[in-house]
Amino acid sequence: MIGKSILQYDIMEELGRGGMGVVYRAHDTKLDRTVALKFLPSHVNPTEHDISRFTQEAKAAAALNHPNVCTIYDIKESDRLHFIVMEFVEGRTVRKMVAGGPLALDDVLQYGLQVADALQEAHSRGIVHRDIKADNIMVNTKNQVKVMDFGLAKLKGSLKLTRSSSTVGTLAYMAPEQIQGGEVDARSDIFSLGIVLYEMLTAHTPFRGEHEAAMMYSILNEEAEPLQKYLPDAPSELLHVINRALEKNPDDRYQQVNEMAIDLRRMKKDSSKVSRRSIPAMPAAADPGDVSATGAVPAGNSAVSPSPSGGTPRKTTTVTLNIPAVGRGTVLKWVVPAVVVIAGVIGYFTMFTGGEADTGQRIPVAVADFQNQTKEDDLNGLSGMLITSLEQSRRLSVMTRSRMFDVLKQLGKGGVSRIDEPLGREIC
Repeated sequence: MIGKSILQYDIMEELGRGGMGVVYRAHDTKLDRTVALKFLPSHVNPTEHDISRFTQEAKAAAALNHPNVCTIYDIKESDRLHFIVMEFVEGRTVRKMVAGGPLALDDVLQYGLQVADALQEAHSRGIVHRDIKADNIMVNTKNQVKVMDFGLAKLKGSLKLTRSSSTVGTLAYMAPEQIQGGEVDARSDIFSLGIVLYEMLTAHTPFRGEHEAAMMYSILNEEAEPLQKYLPDAPSELLHVINRALEKNPDDRYQQVNEMAIDLRRMKKDSSKVSRRSIPAMPAAADPGDVSATGAVPAGNSAVSPSPSGGTPRKTTTVTLNIPAVGRGTVLKWVVPAVVVIAGVIGYFTMFTGGEADTGQRIPVAVADFQNQTKEDDLNGLSGMLITSLEQSRRLSVMTRSRMFDVLKQLGKGGVSRIDEPLGREIC
């Protein structure tokens, strides 16, 4: 193929090949630009229905306009060869990057966020990738992620492709429901993204198998290899993100990829403030819910909990804020100052009482549910104000709401829908 011309495309070099065909770099003589051509495997003889389905999927993918999605320009056919014309991305795949060893945590968070943003855009348009893996994620020369092959995975499922050496490699990223032939949705992409994050952090995939049957068994029945095996000082919030993404039951995973992105973005923000070693190995960091505010401070009605460094036990205190059943104006007059006071009290102890503040360790704070006794629904968002304020502190680590419910599950209280003050204390 190299050196040949197909339609207006001069084929220049082969970029890669796999179970879905061969990719070439080519020059578009009409528009005078470099493109990538992806040819379907020569052994595939698609029916009219297959081609129609493929075209429909490719059109949907071509409609995606996102900086982290590889753009599809066109679908072509020449001499019974079907191929896709797409953006040429100059860079390296994640597969090639991790071949040199694990990536830095900051890079993993940056790349993971970009993939999550791309998936969020696709999912919002009803498009599920179905084949997120290290080979389908490229990082260009500007350190920008490009997710490849949107719209192709459904074709892979509809056409009868022969086995290839890449089969086990692709299988390693499949969600349990994909392997079992069940319904595939956005949560399947989330599982695959969890595997890619794990691989970027460790240079290994979490499930192992030398052949297809062994790999399938591992994904369906075995727990992922603990991340701590490769990263002993991994932040607890990172462990939570990976473990939740890799839940075997889709109902136990993140339900939307933007939920995962929120946790990743918070971790990225935290990592820019403190080094990985300064983050305590215990539950951390937050999203809006509704409050008793529970924080670790060295005073008040306190309980003793282990220090993350294994040294002197720390104390936790619970501050409770109840909204009375009065008018909205009155509530706002005193609730907002109260929120500021709570944040100020915690901040005072954090900055001026020595001990943990001097070590660089973050003090864990859990935010439970407001007891809103008014009829003003707008006031349910007050906890978000408090959380946002607390997250600005470099000394506090606000626990995510999803992590709080995970802790409750471990305590045998998985059916809880509202976290009141006693539960807040118990979580702490």
